[in-house]
Amino acid sequence: MTQQAIFITGGAGGIGLATAKLFRSHGWRVGIGDVDPAALARAASQVDVETFEHDVRDYAAWENVLDQFCGAEGALDVLVNNAGVLTFGFLDEQDPATFANVVDINVKGVLFGSHAGVKRLARSDNGCLVNIGSSASLQAPPVLALYAATKFAVRGLSEALDLAYLRHGVRVACIEPFLVDTPMLDADDPNGRNYRVAVQSQEVLSADDVAAAVWQAAHGDDFHYPVGDLPRRLVSELQDHFEAGRSQARANFAARPQPDASPIKS
Repeated sequence: MTQQAIFITGGAGGIGLATAKLFRSHGWRVGIGDVDPAALARAASQVDVETFEHDVRDYAAWENVLDQFCGAEGALDVLVNNAGVLTFGFLDEQDPATFANVVDINVKGVLFGSHAGVKRLARSDNGCLVNIGSSASLQAPPVLALYAATKFAVRGLSEALDLAYLRHGVRVACIEPFLVDTPMLDADDPNGRNYRVAVQSQEVLSADDVAAAVWQAAHGDDFHYPVGDLPRRLVSELQDHFEAGRSQARANFAARPQPDASPIKS
């Protein structure tokens, strides 16, 4: 059997590293990308992975890294768009000069990965694109307006691709965790208020909890993979309507001719 392969962005820590460890423990070939070379070295000392310095905001870097990991004409079984950043605090109190970087990493990075990855995923017998959303992609907290806006964008993109990538036999899943114990929780707002302190009375998940959901997504056929009580409740409220609409949309989409559906263009 050919060894299955997964590539994970933001893979040198947090959810990305936990996912890398889980898939490697099941015998998968694992590639991780990250902008921090020291963190990549630490990750490689903990788990047998292939590491790549990778800025998700750079499309040419996407092509280069995936060519290195997959080979120019190679397949990829799972791509996890995990890299992301968070700003904490009320939008009107934040520096607008910081907005572009959050949008570029959280949205443009996922767009680029979804575009560059699909032709590799389509070469797999069961390719799956996994985008990391958030409970904030289901319900926007007032102190996470910018982050929630980017995660709503990720969910919207993922819903569209769930249909569009049927043309290529590629599944799409959106992981929606609540608070996760990663360095993201250490963000301060412009007034010095700490996010971790602000949410200390709430449920906090481990990175392993989210990695388990990525594993389920890689082997399942659902779209929503909520992790934690709040996102599970939010998804349950929309699940019946969503799945009915998804089934009908998939049937309608599959029934009509698709222009220039194959081959996938670079």
